[in-house]
Amino acid sequence: MSIITNIREWAGRIILKRESARIIRNRRIFNLDEASRIGIIYYLSDEPAYRKISAYVKTLQDAGKTVKALGYVESKRLTGQFLPKLSYDFLYPSGLSWNYKPVSTAAKDFMESDYDILLDLSTEDFLPLLFITGMSKARFKAGMQSCSRSGFLDLMISLGDKDGLDELIKQIDHYLSIINKKNES
Repeated sequence: MSIITNIREWAGRIILKRESARIIRNRRIFNLDEASRIGIIYYLSDEPAYRKISAYVKTLQDAGKTVKALGYVESKRLTGQFLPKLSYDFLYPSGLSWNYKPVSTAAKDFMESDYDILLDLSTEDFLPLLFITGMSKARFKAGMQSCSRSGFLDLMISLGDKDGLDELIKQIDHYLSIINKKNES
């Protein structure tokens, strides 16, 4: 990374820490059965990643959940074929401020939405997605374990070095299916 990029990231992390400390959210542990509104953020690296996210979104929607997905993508060419879907928005580098803070309308709307659960399905730390996770008012937040996300997530999933998006989705789905279950008897 260049010195300028390092300075931009450093400033962005300071701003994120300061602004996320001001966020007031009504925290509550939700499982997948209880949740009705789910927000998903992810890094769109390629078409297979989109297909995995899309399949998971469809699974949640088939279970009666309202799902909104926001993907961070660095190339508009990658998303041209995916634009018609209503449940998906994309965040591009042009929608970021100089310090990588998301300023696009889609990102602001996503952060302001009152989700029961926010799922961070990114398997690497990208500052724009950290901003969204940190600034979201979602009641319950889950995602991959990392030092950068530790102050923002309520449930962190530990992955091995070779694990990827498939394993993260599988583990999140597993734990959110069993957490805070009400006894039926």
